[in-house]
Amino acid sequence: MGNPQDRDARMSEPALILVRHGRPLIDPDAPPTTWPLCPEGRDAVARLATRIVPYSPAAVASSPEPKARETAEIIAAALGLQVELDEGLHEHKRPALAFGTEEAFRARIAQVFAEPNKPVAGGESVDQACARLAKALAEHPARPLVAVTHGTVLSHYLARRLGLDAHDLWRSLHTPDAFVLDADGGLIVRFS
Repeated sequence: MGNPQDRDARMSEPALILVRHGRPLIDPDAPPTTWPLCPEGRDAVARLATRIVPYSPAAVASSPEPKARETAEIIAAALGLQVELDEGLHEHKRPALAFGTEEAFRARIAQVFAEPNKPVAGGESVDQACARLAKALAEHPARPLVAVTHGTVLSHYLARRLGLDAHDLWRSLHTPDAFVLDADGGLIVRFS
């Protein structure tokens, strides 16, 4: 059994910085998977990057979606790092589910969280998405790792790790948002 002081030191050291992408430029005629960041989103990510720098990340990985990739590129530039694209960091896959109105989208997401093991709209369940995200994160050995991902999968993953309600967490998310976790998966700090 290890020294409790060693465990306390490890728990306070950042190991993973999970980032939800910045605010996208919403185009109702295009799939959300193609949306880039809007100008205000880029500015907010640049401010967020300055808050991440003190944690001295060793690597930056990102979902390949434009809004996530652009978020990661802004953060990586502030750190002097390159971005590694990783399909495992992709949003919860629901290809046949249109964005529609904001109200309709929020209602559909509530249903997704209510039935986390049910595949959605020709895609995966949020449980499957969470397992995919966990596997992708485990395959990146560099720590601290900045991992840029998306709201639904991030909320479900963090809710499981931290004992929170995934839907409540999703509703509280900002674009961007960041969660700094220690080696045991405990939350050190959240900032947006």
